[in-house]
Formats: sequence, C-alpha cells, structure tokens
Amino acid sequence: MERVKPGLTKKLAHRWHGPFRIKRKVEEFAYELELPDKSGYRFYPIVHVSRLKEVNEYPSRPKTRLTFDFDEELLPEDSWEPDHLAGEYEVEAILDDRMPLSTSTERAVREFKVKWVGYEEPTWEPSSNLSCGGLLYDYLRAKKSERRLQMVQVADED
Repeated sequence: MERVKPGLTKKLAHRWHGPFRIKRKVEEFAYELELPDKSGYRFYPIVHVSRLKEVNEYPSRPKTRLTFDFDEELLPEDSWEPDHLAGEYEVEAILDDRMPLSTSTERAVREFKVKWVGYEEPTWEPSSNLSCGGLLYDYLRAKKSERRLQMVQVADED
C-alpha cells in the first residue's frame, strides 16, 4: 500500500508512520498507541501529543459510540451461568503453587495444586490448563498480601 497520497512528494515519507489507534491517554500530553501485533515498528508506543496527527479517512462515518444497556429482568435465567464445555472439569480451590526447575531447553512454567469438584486427590496443573481466572486471581492476590505481611513482620523483628 502506498503511504503517500497522489500528488505529494515522497521525500519525507519515511518520517511518517501509521495510522494507529489511540489505546489510552497516559498523561496530559502523552498517548499510548495501539500497534499491530508482530509489526515491524520499532518505536515506543507512548508518544507526545505534538507527534500525532489526526486522520479523517471516513468523514461520513458516525463518531458516536453506542452503549448497550441490558435489562436484567429480560435476560433468561441461565445467561449468568458459565457455559461448561464437554470434558472440562470445574476447579473447587487452588491450594498451592510451585515453580519447577527449568531445563536448558524448556522454560519453567508455574504450576498450581488444584482441588477439582467431585475428586478427592488434588493435582499439579500448569496455569494454561486452568479455566478459573477468578479463583486464580484471588489466590495470587491473597498470596501476595501474605508475603507482604511476612516481610513486615520480619522487618519489625529486626
């Protein structure tokens, strides 16, 4: 795709990149750009507002975003229940975690000791096998706060 519009010089075309979407406002004069995955762009995605130029490719396109307001009473009862896939087990609790030693060919992957619903024995599973984002988040948050408490207690002892 040609980066320069017809009739314009290509002399400084290498100085312009984009167009990119703005991901978020970082500071008053800085924005983070949404770069395409696996792109050849080798620059930091946070740029100063003076380096940005508005692109108006589709002026006739409406600019307002629609907000969806669902009325909970109109939704079916089972709409709040997660869909369980066939062959997927339900996690009851996360009991512990460990980081096995890495080999020279393979990176170490954190494993979690998981108690499954309907089973007696817990198993060690990598995080990629787990589909319980909420339980995992709660476990990691509780573990982090527990570590902080231990650090404070150790500092108080000294």
